[in-house]
Amino acid sequence: MEPITSIDRYEPDHAHRCEVCGGTPVVSGVKDGKTVYVATMCGPCLWNEPRAIDPGTWNEGSGG
Repeated sequence: MEPITSIDRYEPDHAHRCEVCGGTPVVSGVKDGKTVYVATMCGPCLWNEPRAIDPGTWNEGSGG
């Protein structure tokens, strides 16, 4: 089992498409300036939140 990685912030990855709806961008997680996580889903599909279509909302309230 892989260790749990903490993420500093979420950023858009326009190079991949969502496996659920085909939309872009998908969500990537960044830690210490390096991408440590790339989701296979866009914001709305990953978080089940329609307003997550805007990557600017992905880090609200996280301090990131």
